[in-house]
Amino acid sequence: MVAALLDLGVRPAVPPPAAAAGGKPLAGKIFVLTGTLPNLTRAQATTRIAAAGGTVAVSVSRETDYVVAGEGSGAKLDAARSLGVPVIDETELLRLLTDD
Repeated sequence: MVAALLDLGVRPAVPPPAAAAGGKPLAGKIFVLTGTLPNLTRAQATTRIAAAGGTVAVSVSRETDYVVAGEGSGAKLDAARSLGVPVIDETELLRLLTDD
C-alpha cells in the first residue's frame, strides 16, 4: 500500500513544529524582550510566550528566534541587528501568539 501511495506522488512529511508540540504556535522559539512594550508588561509578555510554547532569554544570541522591541530599546536591539535576528514589535508578537 505504501509503494502504491508513493507511486501516486504522495510523500510523507514531518508535521510542522507547532503541530508536533501540541499545537502551541511558539513551540521551541526563543524570544528576547527589550524596551517598553505599549500594552504588555514584560511579565505579561513572558507569560504569554511561555503559554504558547516559547521561551524568553535575557540576552541575544545566534539561537534567538525573535527580539521583541519596544520604546527605548538599546543594546539588545543593536545585538539583534548585528546577528541578523528578526526584530518584531508587540503587534507582531500578538499575531504570532494567535497563529495556528
